[in-house]
Amino acid sequence: MTTESGGRIAPREGATPGLTPEESALVVRIGVFVKMRWLAIAGVLIASLIATQVFHIQFPLVPIYIICAVVTLYNFFFLYQAKHLNAEARGSLPEVLAVPLRRLLIIPKATSPLIERARATGNIHIIVDLAALTVLLHYTGGIENLFIFYFIFHVILAGILLHYRVAYLVATWAIFLVMLLVGLEYYEVIPHVHLEGFAAANLHQQGSYIVGVLIALSTCLYASAYMVTSVSGELRKRQREVVSLQQKGLTEKTKELAEASQELTKLEEGRQHLLRFLAIASHDLKAPLSAVQSYIQLMLGGFSGELTDKQRQMLDRSSIRITEQLGLISDLLDISRIEGGQIVQEMEEVSLSQVVKDSVENVRAMAADKNIKLNTKMPASLPKLEASGVRLKQAITNLLVNAIKFTPEEGEVLIRVTEQKGDICTEVMDTGAGISAEEMPKIFDDFYRGSDREKAGTGLGLSIVRRVVEAHGGKISAESPNPEDKKGRGSKFTLTLPKSLVIAGKKPAGNHKT
Repeated sequence: MTTESGGRIAPREGATPGLTPEESALVVRIGVFVKMRWLAIAGVLIASLIATQVFHIQFPLVPIYIICAVVTLYNFFFLYQAKHLNAEARGSLPEVLAVPLRRLLIIPKATSPLIERARATGNIHIIVDLAALTVLLHYTGGIENLFIFYFIFHVILAGILLHYRVAYLVATWAIFLVMLLVGLEYYEVIPHVHLEGFAAANLHQQGSYIVGVLIALSTCLYASAYMVTSVSGELRKRQREVVSLQQKGLTEKTKELAEASQELTKLEEGRQHLLRFLAIASHDLKAPLSAVQSYIQLMLGGFSGELTDKQRQMLDRSSIRITEQLGLISDLLDISRIEGGQIVQEMEEVSLSQVVKDSVENVRAMAADKNIKLNTKMPASLPKLEASGVRLKQAITNLLVNAIKFTPEEGEVLIRVTEQKGDICTEVMDTGAGISAEEMPKIFDDFYRGSDREKAGTGLGLSIVRRVVEAHGGKISAESPNPEDKKGRGSKFTLTLPKSLVIAGKKPAGNHKT
């Protein structure tokens, strides 16, 4: 099985015939809501059992099971609704409900009845989910629970799926629910459920801590709403313009393309402002997590007293999770920089041989921990390239990390560089279990994680590789099983850089075969 990603935009898969791209996308996203909710239910149940049985964190399980049962029931209803949103003539939400809901949220009438019904359905999804999440937080520690920041996902989903005003309304509604919950527990109107064995007993009554968490949560929610609505709004605008151009004559198309060119110039300026804002927002997202990480490190260092083995184990796992979240934020920031054209500014004379060697050194310790044989094969000399060395190193390192991660102990990983018709091909091969045929078309998608969840990361590693390669005018492809492996094992990733990047007459000497 082979999958390839290059510099061309392929037609959108899964689009429903007879619908506009925006309508088709909305129908698909409503279905994604339902699927993600199944994963959330399973995640809550598994996390609750692990917390209570493995880490002995004390909180009532019966309310958690009841909440999951309620969410399961209404998700079956939402699943039924989603099946009726696959054609323009049929809508899962009756107009008698859609119109009052639109007026309640002060949202303009959509251009399409199907879009209006889909957005109204999405509104109900998010409102019900926020209420369920708030109740779940109450029974799992309230302000003590670090998963309080999961409200941010609903803001992102609202910004992608619904009208831009809804994202801000969802952010405001989420903050109100959290403040209401925290306030009721603070003034002992409702009993506080303490996470015994995880957090200090009086955190829910420490004013400075509560204010700090609320400020961090508020900035995260509103910053996310701004970023998502800005990007998705422009994408929807471009989508509508493309459809409109297809329906008009050649003369009108030429005129509108000229106007679009001027608008794109303005959008480029706006995008630069957005990227600067994203850098600031990423700092705001990192700040509360970094603070929590610092406190955990202090506790692990013994500054707050002796820790039991179980407490140390819990803190170690919490530190790992926070580090993963910080990595996710860094990946998102990398994607925004790549999409913003930063690679063009980083172009310089680069030795691919040195880039490969540095990438191998980055993962050598990781390979040694698993007794994996790490081989490198390159020709005696390679031409120098006009490229971003930092980004190429990031892409190759990501491929090597993936190969090592999914290769069993005492396996082999090979990186090989060759010249083919002037193009430079960098191949990474492993002897792991390989990639299933069902997963191959999705591996370069954003946030896609394979079936082996324990080894999967943020789901952005291969997506970043694809963006880096395409920004250089190249392409990335994958084959599984590796066609060169006699036992039919592993995978083979091929990163191809075009000969247009080669700097004429620049060939460093030296043999790089290890």
